[in-house]
Order: sequence, then C-alpha cells, then structure tokens
Amino acid sequence: MTQEQNVNPKNRKVFLFVVVIIMLLIFNGVQFYFNQVNQIKNQEQLENREMELITTFAKLDSISDELEDKITEIRRLDGNVDSLLKIQAELQQEKIDLQNSQRITQNRYNQIKAKVEGYEILLKKKDEEIATLKEVNAALLEETYVLKEEKQQLTGELNKLQVTTSELEKKVSTASSLKVENFELTAINRQEKELKGDSFKVRQLVKLIVKYRLELNELAEIGTKEIFLRIVEPDGSALYNLTAGSGSFDYKTSKLFYTKVQEILFDNSGQLYQFEFDKGTDFNKGQYSVELYNDGTLIGTTTFIVR
Repeated sequence: MTQEQNVNPKNRKVFLFVVVIIMLLIFNGVQFYFNQVNQIKNQEQLENREMELITTFAKLDSISDELEDKITEIRRLDGNVDSLLKIQAELQQEKIDLQNSQRITQNRYNQIKAKVEGYEILLKKKDEEIATLKEVNAALLEETYVLKEEKQQLTGELNKLQVTTSELEKKVSTASSLKVENFELTAINRQEKELKGDSFKVRQLVKLIVKYRLELNELAEIGTKEIFLRIVEPDGSALYNLTAGSGSFDYKTSKLFYTKVQEILFDNSGQLYQFEFDKGTDFNKGQYSVELYNDGTLIGTTTFIVR
C-alpha cells in the first residue's frame, strides 16, 4: 500500500477544510484592503472638493468687495452702474450656491469657477473706466472756472445728442450682437482619445466637444450671456434630452428646441468657451449642423459629418 493511500480520509477532510478557511481569510483580507483604499480615496476627493469650494468662495467674496468699491466710485463720478448691479446680484447668488456645498452640482460649480477669471478681468477694465471718469470730471471742473461759456455750449450739444439717443440705441443693439469667430469640434471615443476635425467615424464619436470663440465687439455689453446649442441631425431634428438639460427658446415667431444651454461671462477678451455633449447612444450617419444662439439670434453655425 502506498503512502498516499495510507492518509486517513478524516485527516484529508480536515486539511481541505483548513485550506478553504485560509483561502476565505485571504479573500476577505484582500476585500477589506481594497474597501479601505476606496474609503480613503473617497474621503480625499471630498476633502479636495470642499477645499476647492472654499477657495473659490474666498475669491468671489474678495471680488464682491472690490466690485462694491467700484460701484461706489463710479456712482460718485456720475458713471453708469446698471450693468455692474446686475453682475453684483449674480455674484451674490453664486456665493450662496457655493455655501450650499452639499447641494451644489459639479456642473454648477464648474460654471461659477469658470467665471472667476472673467470677473477679475472686469474689475481691471472698471479701473480703467474710473481713471477716465476722473479725468473727465477734472476737465469739467476746470471748465467750470475758466471755460464756463464753452461748457454751456458743450451742454447744449449734449442735449442735442440725447434727443437722438433712442435712434442710436436701435442701431447699437444690432451692432452689439454677439458673433462666433470660429468653431473647433473634437470627438472623444470610448478610450477617451480626442480627434479634432469635421468628419468622424461612428465609433470615434462617443462624446462631442464644441469649442467656440466670440468676436471682439466694443459695442457688446459686458456681462452674463445665455448661449443655446442646437445639434441638428441629418433629418433636420435637434438632438433633445430633457434629463441632459435640453429645452426650448423663442426664435423670431416660433420656438426652437435646443440641445444644451450654458451661462457665460462675456468680457470681450476673445475668451474660448466650450460645450460638452454626450449623446448616450451612437450618432446616426450623415451631416450634422451645429448652431449657437443668444438673445433669440443665430450667432454662429458649422457642420460635421458622421460616417
């Protein structure tokens, strides 16, 4: 009889039982380790997000104080502060949103964070406006003492200009409309690889990024603008998904469905903006149109092909 045959069956069962127990302990230990790693990673992500919120709020709070000072100074110099008051109200709401850190969505936070740089640029431009207003006021004060008669003539000319203000405002409204300077389309596939261009294969297009730059326009009012994106399929219908933020807006005498909408801070600096759209399913083959609208006006359009 061999040595293997001499092993007691009972001992063999005990041995197998011990092996199973050891394997279960190893499995549970590994599972416990990965659970701990995930918990630490999630905690770090939460702490990083909270720190970002605090930092962004601090920046907005500082900008808010500076903006209040600018409004006070421009009022003292008889400047127009209507647009600044609108921006101030929006900024206060954004501060409230940031304070509700448990409720604010990542998309809303990204919107607010993206506007911080625009606010800072706006403050610098207002410094230049204040300096100009001070020069104008100083010149007017000098005229009060030495050129009173000439000042009266200028006042008469100003009154004449004010009579035609309503007509000029209509012309300015048309000239101040936003226009897209250029588009840049980027397709992202399932491996997160990017491909720029205007023609993509179906498998290359899981997500579409639409980047655009607005033309410089000194007549356009600086402030928050609402931009609507329409991605129109080959059959003429706009891609539409309520859960992804789609809706409709007034256009001329009818309503148009839009794919996505975003709020930007237009600062007339040639800043680059972008939409990111994830259809969730494959794009149909054919030619698509990309349209951007603001204030009920088509401000830019381009096309791309899915093959």
